Amino acid sequence: MSTLRRVTTPDELLRLTDGHPVAVLDIGSGLSGPGWSVEDAGRAVLVPRRSDHGVPGAAVLGDEAGIDALFADARVREWFLHSGSRHLSAPREHQHVVARHLDLGRRGGDWDWMWTRTAPPTAPGEERVVPLHPGDREEATAFLAAHSPTTHGQPFARPGQRWVGVRDADGALLACGGSEPSEAGTPTLAGIAVASDLRRTGLGAAVTAVLTREAVSTTGACALGMFADNDAARSVYERLGFTTGMRWRSRWLDTQAPPPAPRA
Repeated sequence: MSTLRRVTTPDELLRLTDGHPVAVLDIGSGLSGPGWSVEDAGRAVLVPRRSDHGVPGAAVLGDEAGIDALFADARVREWFLHSGSRHLSAPREHQHVVARHLDLGRRGGDWDWMWTRTAPPTAPGEERVVPLHPGDREEATAFLAAHSPTTHGQPFARPGQRWVGVRDADGALLACGGSEPSEAGTPTLAGIAVASDLRRTGLGAAVTAVLTREAVSTTGACALGMFADNDAARSVYERLGFTTGMRWRSRWLDTQAPPPAPRA
């Protein structure tokens, strides 16, 4: 039987993950409540983590044996199912271990969390990038709906967001993108989108470079989340200096149904 312990402080989270970038830049000082950890049967930690839209959930980091030991404990399963969490993110290679103990269904997806502490090289077209303002919210939202309907970007939906764009000579949006502080305060990019007929023209890279450079300059880091199958975006982000820090698989609870039963 493994020894289950509570995790209550960011310092504990950093120690338990050996300073993993997710623990430092994504959750960090914004740790919103106690979690759980094991260290004697593998090593893993489960803590609250809000989605990019602020929805409460949880994330687990660690090795296979540790994650197995965590979710084998009924106290951990009960905590997750009755803590108000609506989603759970686990390393993709270990999500099957969670499913061994807790059947959350298949609603959700695969995504990669990327990060950098380095200002990117100058991208062609950066001089065309201009700030967007709260008054542009409706326009930017409509642009994303038309050209990137699966995006998680929500222009000016919450405090602390920064949005930029590229406009044509008549003022119409050709590209846009935004950043929003993570729980740790790291500017995290979302809503990077280019008009459908202008993709692969460098506008997305220009928007990303401007936002990334500003983030690194002001906070020392920048992060983003991307759908795992978006190879075109990945190549842009890697070229601008981003590294994949975690390959997540998220599962969302059906809030209209009773909590799923833990597996025996």
